[in-house]
Amino acid sequence: MSAVLAHLSDLHIPTRAEPSLRALVGKRALSLLSWHLRRRHIHTRKALSAVLRDIEAHKPDALAITGDLTNLGTPREFRAARNWLSRLDMLRAVIPGNHDALTRIPWEEGPGLWAPDGGMADPETPSLTHVGDIALIGVSSAVPTPPFFASGEVGEVQTVKLAELLTRTGKQGLCRVVMIHHPPRHDLVVRRKALRDIDHFARTVRDAGAELILHGHSHRGTFSTLPGSDIPVIGVTSASHRPGCLQTAAGWNHITIRRVPGPAIWHITIRARRLDTQGTLHDFLTREYTRPAISAPDEFQPGNTCKVHVT
Repeated sequence: MSAVLAHLSDLHIPTRAEPSLRALVGKRALSLLSWHLRRRHIHTRKALSAVLRDIEAHKPDALAITGDLTNLGTPREFRAARNWLSRLDMLRAVIPGNHDALTRIPWEEGPGLWAPDGGMADPETPSLTHVGDIALIGVSSAVPTPPFFASGEVGEVQTVKLAELLTRTGKQGLCRVVMIHHPPRHDLVVRRKALRDIDHFARTVRDAGAELILHGHSHRGTFSTLPGSDIPVIGVTSASHRPGCLQTAAGWNHITIRRVPGPAIWHITIRARRLDTQGTLHDFLTREYTRPAISAPDEFQPGNTCKVHVT
């Protein structure tokens, strides 16, 4: 039994509606200026639509969306993103990114709006989505930061819960796929955009165990490993970036995970898809990994899919 995940990130869903003056507080005003001067020419609805059509054509078992659905993090954008998610006829796991936390906003008025559509119910509690015998574990690293910073933080409370969840799902024989917006490596983004508690997060995942880590934020498709381990760390380009350069063009990762019997292993194949200037997506790079696996207990047999939240 195998399952297919569609990993996409940094959608920056383009919107034609201007935010109200009341919403333009703090970093939002700077981000709006950046949007008008540069970003609106880079992130396009046309590119995002092409990516979504390509994903739908491949019929994945679930979407893994690693943050930045909005541009300014306004209430209007959160509602628009909720509507966008609700129209997707696929199982979803969604976490927020730094653009979804530009300013402080009640969780239930921001990323919490996405909980019914695969989002996190609580910013300090990792989410869990079962896709057969795969555990998609969502972690929020989205926190408000000063102007010109885009760093993130998991926090001690969430990290403790993450360790418990990784340990439990590991004992259940599941393939643990961790989703986080900020890359858990020091060399993939500059310091002002990095995960502040990166070493603590990496140590927690190494100690508890995981089979795969998915991230966004860098707007680059990258293949690396968690420092001090052989756990694959996979980045993806922005899902709405205009085509032209294959290193940054809009895309998504087609991820197939299969349990191989015998000496039980997880066989993971990742195909990075990229948008060309003709509006078509193609395979750009392919990587394959094998990870040790243990037998899944009866209650987590392949074919069982559901969304749950850890408390």
